[in-house]
Amino acid sequence: MSKIKVFLTMLALICISAGSTYAQSIDQLPPPPPPVLRPSGNTITVTSTAKPKEEEEPEVEEDDIVRVSTNLITVPAEVLDRNGRYIGNLTKNDFRIFENGVEQELAYFAPVEQPFTVALLLDVSGSTQTQLHAIRSAANTFIKRLRPNDRLLLVSFDGKINVLTEAVTLAQLRQKRLRLDALNDGTLLYDTVGFTLNQRLASIQGRKAIVLLTDGVDSGSKQSHKQNLRDAEEANVVIYTVRYNTLPQLPQRLSQILNPKARAHVEARMIKEYAAGASYLQTLAEKTGGRLYHAETLSDVPNAFSAITEELGRQYSLGYYPQTAATDTGNERRQIKVKVRKPNLAVRARDSYVRSSGTAPVDD
Repeated sequence: MSKIKVFLTMLALICISAGSTYAQSIDQLPPPPPPVLRPSGNTITVTSTAKPKEEEEPEVEEDDIVRVSTNLITVPAEVLDRNGRYIGNLTKNDFRIFENGVEQELAYFAPVEQPFTVALLLDVSGSTQTQLHAIRSAANTFIKRLRPNDRLLLVSFDGKINVLTEAVTLAQLRQKRLRLDALNDGTLLYDTVGFTLNQRLASIQGRKAIVLLTDGVDSGSKQSHKQNLRDAEEANVVIYTVRYNTLPQLPQRLSQILNPKARAHVEARMIKEYAAGASYLQTLAEKTGGRLYHAETLSDVPNAFSAITEELGRQYSLGYYPQTAATDTGNERRQIKVKVRKPNLAVRARDSYVRSSGTAPVDD
């Protein structure tokens, strides 16, 4: 055999051996890693860390792009016994949740230990001018009851919305000097609630709540209370309202009106506004799973604040993906019912939400 033939034979044997070794090494490779769940707002995007083989990539036309969006509905809930005492140490399996009478699968469950972000909204309008010291004292009582990892957004309002501090922890708050003054005529109650919901809390993740201290009377807002209620229903925010009664101060405030008929007319209008404010605060709390507290005087407010911080620390957070898709007819109200499997316990949670027909695409 010539030297050339020997060389070619050896080369062929090397190629066959290398091919067999490569095929064996491919068979022994571990499977590609599983998809990674990446949370994005109220959606979960499924991405893969493994690159597909080029030869298996399908040809996708521009009109064939598929976008999927699934909205997680979260429901804060409190569980109490017959004596009104809060029940802790419950698990995911202890809860059942229904939408429009159909039981849903619980996809999310968080116990009470998780920190929350709370927006404390303080009415410092003209009716509270002589009570600012009491309001400061009540606010300090509330702040002292928060836990180290909770975050506080502090806003006061009169004829202007005053953001005293963005959402910060107690350690960060101690580094700030906060002033609580009433400087502008008016009471932008509805505007302040809408501003807090849509421009401050909307971008914050996790458990969120609003604690609103006011007499319920609005003066000068561009936004209506009906719009507030719609925004509150669509937001994942529990709202507690503390209504302090400034109605006894009304005769003194109206004493500057000398004409008896004019004074009586203004008094009748103000009484009507107080009634409307009470209804608004009650509805705002009920629609979001919170509670309305009555304070006849500002000296009663610290007790209300203490009760609220206790409730915030004893909540469960439940979440589910609705089994029924949104209709194409616009906004749709859906009823929610939360139950526990253990006897003699009551659940307090929001009873409905508004589902929009529009869904946003998932961002990669």
